[in-house]
Amino acid sequence: MARHPEWFERLDSIREIVRNAEVEWLGRKEIQAVFGCSERDSIRLLHKFGAEERDNVLSLPRTALLAQLDAIAAGSTYAAFLRQRQDVARQLSAVRAETATRRFRVSAIRGEDPPRSLADLPSTITLQPGHFAIRYTDGGDLMRQLAEFLSVAGVNREEFFAATEPQR
Repeated sequence: MARHPEWFERLDSIREIVRNAEVEWLGRKEIQAVFGCSERDSIRLLHKFGAEERDNVLSLPRTALLAQLDAIAAGSTYAAFLRQRQDVARQLSAVRAETATRRFRVSAIRGEDPPRSLADLPSTITLQPGHFAIRYTDGGDLMRQLAEFLSVAGVNREEFFAATEPQR
């Protein structure tokens, strides 16, 4: 994929600035200000757009620059840039939506101390060898209780494994 000039992102505003400029000839400083580029890049742009030496200074007629900018805006390279930009925006939007669906915030029950052992889990969670059950009211409640259970089981691994071993 070809790399597009950085100023393509601002082409519409650059065209508007050039269209409304009160000067008829644009030199290095004007190009630098309009394109928001370095001094070296402004000289490159002047050469790219066909500037000529006038009074010992490299400059470009405003109308000639505007005609070239309009041609760029109507061209296939700029259209490819816009498509690429739209594709990236679409992909970012899809990734953001996918990320949002993966995030499900589970909040603890307010006002209660978190359980410290399996015995402290609420009565809605039952764990016996070969049997695990949770009674819940909705999806959020189920997620909260699962998170609570996993948190306690992760901290108290020995107790968890002892509670899940079949009795002999």
